[in-house]
Amino acid sequence: MEIPLDFEARIAESQAAELVPAIGAVWIGPSGNAYTAMHGKLPRNPIPRWHLGSCTKALTATLIARLVDQGRITFDTALAEALPELSAQMSPAFRATPIHALLTHTAGVVRDVQTDAFEALHHAKAPIIEQRRSIVAQTLGSDPRPEAGYSNIGYVVLGAVIENVTRTSWESTLQREVFDPLGIAFFGFGGLGAEQLSGHIRSGDIWWPFRGDNPEAYGPAGRVSLSLSDWGYFLNAHLRPGSFIETETLRRLHTPTQNDYAMGWRRETMDSDAVLTHAGSNTAWFAQATIVPARGIALGIVCNAFDQRVEKAVGDLTRDLLGSTPA
Repeated sequence: MEIPLDFEARIAESQAAELVPAIGAVWIGPSGNAYTAMHGKLPRNPIPRWHLGSCTKALTATLIARLVDQGRITFDTALAEALPELSAQMSPAFRATPIHALLTHTAGVVRDVQTDAFEALHHAKAPIIEQRRSIVAQTLGSDPRPEAGYSNIGYVVLGAVIENVTRTSWESTLQREVFDPLGIAFFGFGGLGAEQLSGHIRSGDIWWPFRGDNPEAYGPAGRVSLSLSDWGYFLNAHLRPGSFIETETLRRLHTPTQNDYAMGWRRETMDSDAVLTHAGSNTAWFAQATIVPARGIALGIVCNAFDQRVEKAVGDLTRDLLGSTPA
């Protein structure tokens, strides 16, 4: 079956049942065709963008994979080699840390900068490349913390690695190496403007609009917005080995290490299927992407609001839709 029966109706029902302001979804069928649906309070813009939160990490990992295929870096490149100008400031343990450890959240990098530093980043005026290099220098000057696990700052470090390799910003390189080749045309970084959807934060029984976002330096960890169709182009690239990323590179990208983390993805089992998934929020949006490589299908769902109820509803809807389509 190419697409679940009543796909659009089921997305609409979920939006109404969970009372979120708006919901969007994209389904990639075995043929590679994309099907989209969106319901709720939508903007006048006919092709709205949806904030992907930490699903941005899969984009950053894919960008690294593109550079690997070009021979400009490897997954095993050590940080001291990837960031030679900063190596003298690094803890000796971090100097030997390979790129793949950052991609799989096994490098021992702290999850986030401290609260006061995070707030200061919102007001930073330095060029973005300098901001990320400053975060890297401060973060990697301390010893790794093996218990740290999932890390936003690890992906900020990866952004600095990409900028050092390409000599351009992570944002510009992502467009050149991922967006443009995939035909992704409707994208943005950071909070969305008045002509776009707004995120929402719950207070009591009311969803309050919120257009803020993570600070600019956090881009590689979670600041991208895409149209639903464009998100579909990206998900489809992960279902076609050799089409956008070399087969062996994609295999390694999708292979988990400890804690089931692959590079930019998490490996899980869903109704006996091995799936690659990632979810994330900037506290005002919630997005979840799920790929089923063996069946050649993928599903992305995003809401312009976030709380634990929304997260559970998106997870339930994901399992329902994937389970309703026979292998």
